[in-house]
Amino acid sequence: MACLTLKSKTVSSVFFEHNDLDVKTYLPSYDQLKMPVSYQSTLKTKLMIFRPRQKTLPITRQIILENNVLEQVDNTKFLGVYIDQHLEWKTHVNFIAAKISKSVGLLYKAKYYLPSKSLLTLYYALIYPYLTYCNLIWASTYVTNLQRIYLLQKRAVRAISKADYKASSKPLFANLKILDVFSIYSFQVSSFMYLYHNDALPISFTQIFQTGNQIHQYSTRYSDYYRPHTCRTNIKKFSILFQGPRIWNSLPSDIKNAPSFSIFKRMIKPFLRVRQNAT
Repeated sequence: MACLTLKSKTVSSVFFEHNDLDVKTYLPSYDQLKMPVSYQSTLKTKLMIFRPRQKTLPITRQIILENNVLEQVDNTKFLGVYIDQHLEWKTHVNFIAAKISKSVGLLYKAKYYLPSKSLLTLYYALIYPYLTYCNLIWASTYVTNLQRIYLLQKRAVRAISKADYKASSKPLFANLKILDVFSIYSFQVSSFMYLYHNDALPISFTQIFQTGNQIHQYSTRYSDYYRPHTCRTNIKKFSILFQGPRIWNSLPSDIKNAPSFSIFKRMIKPFLRVRQNAT
């Protein structure tokens, strides 16, 4: 049976192709899988089958590990991110929204006692880390799934600016120089693509994209643009294989040709803020 084991210091995950799973499948032992000793408990080991929402499972599969049947779940937490079986990231978005909502309430209470500069510091300490951690992964979903977080961000900038609850949020975002959740995603995707373009990513990411002039020899207008992968499903369309080239190709040449990563980040943030305010 072919399987893939991914390990960190605290967590191990085993991934199988669907064709490798029978109705009842016996996994190798923990020693054979080389899983951490501290996790040698089937109570902490879960089973999740990834599938599109419209595809149902005709049969219930059982995975046997150390003579115990693993519990099948709809979502699980891995390295701080909730992964769901449909890869829609709703569970993680709801988790973030719950955390941010508490901090937004704190900002509203503190705005009567603290200046806006201190409130902005609280925003970057209590809210911003949740928005940026693995944003490249969980923000690759439907816009409607992220609206809840965006609305909380708008409430936060109104509290920081001490503006009326009906005030337009766009000028407040611009004045505070805050990126919304959609622009944070664009920033992280662009950063990934810059590192890829300059061969600064691990070797496993080599040649996952091609430019037009790598495919043909014709001198066309977009020959130096990266080609998005062909997508049959929305899951792939939301992935870096499609969104990476799409967002990278939309950047001005002077930003893409920045001499260093730090200069690139310094240049792209004002560009994203301007585009954010224009939409």
